[in-house]
Parts: sequence; C-alpha cells; structure tokens
Amino acid sequence: MSVSNRLKRMILAALAVVVVVAGALFAAPLFVSEDEARSAVVAVLRNATGVEPQVAGPVSLTLLPRPAVRIERVRLDDGRRPAFSADALQASVEVFPLLSGDVRIGSLTFEEPLLSVEIGNDGDLVVGMPLRPRGANEPNLRPEIRFVGGSVQIRSAGSARIEPLTAVDAALAWSGASLTATGSFQWRGTPASASLSIADTTALGRGDRSAFRVRLDAEPLKFAFEGGLAYRKGIQADGALAADAKSLREALSLFALPALTRSGFGPFKLKAQSALTANSLALTALSIELDGNRAEGGLTAKYAGGRTILQATLASETADFTPYSGGFSVNDDDGRDWSREPIDLTALEGLDADLRLSSARVIVRKNEFRRVAATVSIRSGGFTLSVGEAQFHGGMLRGRAAVARQPDGEPAVKIEANVADFDLAGGLAALAGVPRLEGKGTLAIALEGSGKHVHEIARGLSGTISLTAKDGALNGINVEQVLRRLERKPLGGTSDLLGGRTPFERLTAKLRVVDGKAKVEDAQIESPLVRVKIAGEASIVHRDYDLRGTASLVRTGGAAKAAEPFDLPFVVLGAWDRPFLLPDPSALIQRSDAAAPLLEAVRKQTAREKAVKNTAAPATEAR
Repeated sequence: MSVSNRLKRMILAALAVVVVVAGALFAAPLFVSEDEARSAVVAVLRNATGVEPQVAGPVSLTLLPRPAVRIERVRLDDGRRPAFSADALQASVEVFPLLSGDVRIGSLTFEEPLLSVEIGNDGDLVVGMPLRPRGANEPNLRPEIRFVGGSVQIRSAGSARIEPLTAVDAALAWSGASLTATGSFQWRGTPASASLSIADTTALGRGDRSAFRVRLDAEPLKFAFEGGLAYRKGIQADGALAADAKSLREALSLFALPALTRSGFGPFKLKAQSALTANSLALTALSIELDGNRAEGGLTAKYAGGRTILQATLASETADFTPYSGGFSVNDDDGRDWSREPIDLTALEGLDADLRLSSARVIVRKNEFRRVAATVSIRSGGFTLSVGEAQFHGGMLRGRAAVARQPDGEPAVKIEANVADFDLAGGLAALAGVPRLEGKGTLAIALEGSGKHVHEIARGLSGTISLTAKDGALNGINVEQVLRRLERKPLGGTSDLLGGRTPFERLTAKLRVVDGKAKVEDAQIESPLVRVKIAGEASIVHRDYDLRGTASLVRTGGAAKAAEPFDLPFVVLGAWDRPFLLPDPSALIQRSDAAAPLLEAVRKQTAREKAVKNTAAPATEAR
C-alpha cells in the first residue's frame, strides 16, 4: 500500500471519528435532561464547598465550542459567613462520558462573582467562599474552580470601610490534599497578580501546620513568603519572607499606610525569617535596604488598642538620613536661613515605636557623624531622638532632641546636647554656620521653643549655650597686629583690619537665650599677647551679631611697667558667617596726639553751651 493511500485512510478515519462524536454531541440533549445537568453541577458544588447551592436562574446545556452546563444566579450561603454569589456558573462537561449520557464536570467557572472577606480584631479571617476540607480517603474528583471578572470586598471588624479588589480573574486547583491558587486583579487602580499554594488543606482544616507559599506581584511592590501555616483562632505562620519595591512610598499607599516623612522612601528590599500571629509580626535575621541604605538586625510589630507598636534594632555601616529630613529640616535649601517648612506630626499619631540604631557612619544633610548609637522613640504623636554617643568632628556628642505636639496643636522642640573636645572649625560651621574658630572645644546646649516651623521656633527660643575652647585661633583678624598698629597710628591704622588669625590659649562664652536672642553673659579670649572681652547679643532668628567688647594688649616683664595699657573698645556687627569689626572712633581720636586736643576742645565747648542753656532756662521762666 502506497504512502498516499495510507494517508487517505487515516484522514477518512479521523473524519469518521469527528462525525460520530459530533453526532453524539448533537444527540446528547435527547438523552441528557437539563435537570440531570443541573443535578450534576449541584453535586459537584456541594462536594467542594459543603454547602447546598441556591440556584435562582435557568439551566442550559451547550455543546459548542465545547460541552458545558450554564446556571444563572448562583448563591452559596452556609449561615456562618458572608454569602458568596455569582451572576452565572459555567461548568465544563467531559466529552466521552457525555456520549454515554453521563454528565461529568471538568471545571467550574464563576462569572462576575462577589466574594466578601472579614478580618476580626484578633486577626481571624472569615472568607465568604466555603471550601470543604478533603477527607483522608476521599478520591481526588474535585474540579478546577475559576473566577472571571469578579470582585472581592475586604472589611475589618469595627470599621465600615470596605477595601475592594476588582477585575478578579483567578483559578483554584486541587492535587490530592494540596491546593494551588493563581489570579490577577486591580487593587486601588494598580494591576496585581498573586499565587498561593497550601500543601495539606486537610491538616490546615483541623488546625495543624501545613507548608505554605504565597507571592504578590504589583507594580510598586513584590512580596513572597515560604514556610508553614496554621489556623488556630487566627493565622499563625513562620518562614522566609522577602519583599522589594521600586518605591516604598507608593507601596505603603496600597495598604493605606501613612509615610512618616514627606520625602525619601524610594527603592526598598527586605529579607528575613518571620513569625506571624494574629496581631503580631517578628522578623529575625533581617536584612533591609532603603534609599541606598542597608542595615541588619531584628524587628517586631504588633497591633493593640488601635495602635501599631514597633520595636527594632538595626546596625549599618553607613546610613544617610538626608532623604527623610524634609519634615524636620533645620535650614532652608541654601542653608542661609531657618526652614519655614511646616513640621507635620500627623503621620506619627497612630504609631508607638522604639528604634535602636548603631552605625559606623551617619549622614544628615551636610553633617556627618561616626560610631553612632542612637534611639528613636515615637509616642502620642511625638518624636524623640536620643544619642548615646556619636563622634562629631573629632569629639563626642551626647544629647536628646524631642519634638512633641502641644495642646494647641503646634510642635514644641526641646534640645539638650553636649559635644566634648570637638574640632571647632568644622563643628561650629556645621551646627550654626560659624566658621571663624579653630581648636578643640566643648559645647553645651539646652534650648526649647515652639512653633509651626523651625523659623518660628527660633523666634521664641529660650535656654542656655556655653562654649569653652583651648589652644585655638580666631580666624579673619589678627587682634595683636591690629592693636599695635592702632597704638602707633590711632587714626591711620583703621583701614584693612581684617585678615590673619588670632591664636588663643583659652576661650569661654556663656549665653542666655531669650525670645530668639542670645545675650552674652560672659565671653572672653585669652592669650599671652591679647585679651578680648565681649558683651552684647546675637540674633538666632536673623543669624547676625550686635556685639561690643574691649581688646587689650598684654604687657609682660619690663614692657608692662614702661608702657601704658592699650585697651580698644570695638563693635562686631553683621551676619554670623560674614561679620565686620568697627573700633570705637572716640577712643582712637582720644589716643591721637593731633586729634585729642581738638576732641577735648569740642567737649569743653559742648559743656559750656549746655551750662549756658541751663542758666538761661530759669530766667526765661521767671519772665
């Protein structure tokens, strides 16, 4: 027999089978009634859910494009959970059993179903779709269940707010006692897909532990868990947890969680071993990356009394907190004025937290700290940062900064800090924009104030500031050279006073801050060559000086007896970073050999005119 003849016979045989099957399918409605089809679908549903289905619509048997039974308006209600309903249920029918009049269901597809999920206060889940656990010796005859164009409504106990999932397309499939589910949906306008796998639904149904795997993929967030799951008065799970997001801020918005700052929270990755109970989550062996920062440690979170309670211990090599300083920025963008950005504490109201951080290097805007051990505490909408120790420009920083909400709603700030033996040049420039001092010093600060933003807080600031330093220098002026030049030429040496530096052995300054003005109680610079005493005040609000003082040449040995002391009063005015110095002109004139007689004559003339005026006044009154 030739190849072409064999091919013709095979084609004819295949056509014959198709004709027979098609004929049988067209004849099937003559042998299978709608009641039989309906009974077959209801039996499968009853076996899968343990609930007697309620059918309110008509039943029809279709043959093309494949055999199926369609039932309109189906409802599942066991009286213990929210009812599950669907506009229609389409059950696929296996072809060959149908040829003999046996309706055997292959799969169930719910069209436009509505599923409700309720979350209790103790974490207990009530899912509207009942699923009967498969018996140990029960044959695996359950069909695959699909959902097309559905909706899921999620409600928390005690809340009227409903979280909807729309455009839900999902499938449930059994293999023995294991269950696998996959699906896609719209969550707050964001496309997402999810999958889960339960190894032993029978064990889970009786409260025992089962292997469990779940994964969520959405545009801003990917989440995966693999471990064990039990259901004993709420969910209990433990295993490996992983999550990553292109933007954690966007991911938090999916869960309706507020971000604690108004900036930052970009790329995010997390890996940990987790333990989940009804109202708590514990993460160990935690590795977390956020906005380029990486830390390791542990974290626990629980929900109680309507509040989220968070505790964490983290360690990192480098931590850059600049992205998170938007709500608590001290300076404006150019660093020349205090920030007028409102301090917003509303995101802290529902959170209690204790976060302990140790880091080899911490960066906050232009400030850098090393070997940091700090604690962040959040209570009742307030924020407290306690620094146990931190290296700051070669010195040791310890302190506490608190931001709390007052009864009138305005933030109140309190700062207590001590920086010991630090480099003045870099440290004071970073803290207050004062780059004029060199050496090692100790700074103590105790300040408090309130206001909507940092500028307003600075306006009403009060407290004390003290600074001591040794073996340093005052940059921008050489006081000794200026004094000696003015001593020789009182009127000719006033030009070009700035330049150079004034070394000192000791510097002390004590300031009392009242209403945003730092009044100098005691300030002096001492060296073997000069002594400088300063009084007056500095405006913290405007960052400028209004100081007056006296600079003196120090005479030693025989020079002290031979020469008269030279004391020069002066004033310091202008901005903190660009001050200017003005010697007292009357003192210079008095020291000038040429100008002193003229000054004395002017004084005497003024005195005579005043005396004549005082004498003439009574005579005028008498007339």
